[in-house]
Amino acid sequence: MTAARDILSSSPNPHRHKNYVVAITQEITINQQAYLFGLRYIPDKILLNHQGLAGYLEQMLTNAPAEAEILAHNILEDVSNEIIPKWIEINLLQEENKSGQNILIIIEDRQPHWENDRLLNRLPAIF
Repeated sequence: MTAARDILSSSPNPHRHKNYVVAITQEITINQQAYLFGLRYIPDKILLNHQGLAGYLEQMLTNAPAEAEILAHNILEDVSNEIIPKWIEINLLQEENKSGQNILIIIEDRQPHWENDRLLNRLPAIF
C-alpha cells in the first residue's frame, strides 16, 4: 500500500449483482515521459470515485518509480485494496520512448473463483 492510497475514495455500488465494466483512461507523465493510463474493472460492492483516482494518480506520479511496471503494480494493489473489484486491469502505454521503443504494460487480477470470460473476451482494446 502506498501513502497516496488515502486519496482514493469510493461509494457503494447500487447494481452490485450485475456484471458491467467501468473504463477510465487518462494521459499521464512518468519521469518526463508521456504514457496513456487505462483502468478497467468490474465492480463488486464498491465503486471507485473518478475524481479521487485523478488526485491519487497526481500524487503517485510526483514520486513515481523509475520503472513503469512497478508503478502499474502499485496502482493495481492500491485500487484493488480500496474497492475489491471482481476483476481489474491496469494498462500503461508509451509510444516512441527516448529509445524509439513502444512499451505496453497490462496487469490484471480478479477475485478467486470469479469468472466471466464471455464478458472479458468481448472487451475491445482500451487504446
